[in-house]
Amino acid sequence: MSHERLRRADGALITALERTCALLERSEESVWSPLTPSEVAENLRLAIGRLVRGEAVDYRHLGVEFAPTSTIQEIAMANGWHDEYMQLAEVIDDHVER
Repeated sequence: MSHERLRRADGALITALERTCALLERSEESVWSPLTPSEVAENLRLAIGRLVRGEAVDYRHLGVEFAPTSTIQEIAMANGWHDEYMQLAEVIDDHVER
């Protein structure tokens, strides 16, 4: 993948992670999630920082966070933004599969 295409792809990933953080910030805890929304958002912000600095990111870890029935989906379902979660998870999946 060219350097420019890689940068655009990382931009899409950063945008998806930032949107997820915004949704998490206004979310209540889910009884099914082992982490609070603020804890999950903090983990995602660490990944965003790494991406912005051009550092390596653990895409598998992001994939686990966005996996079906995992932390973010449980919080999304409990807070009414599951449809948007599905769209965001698709962006994450595209990066995990690379």
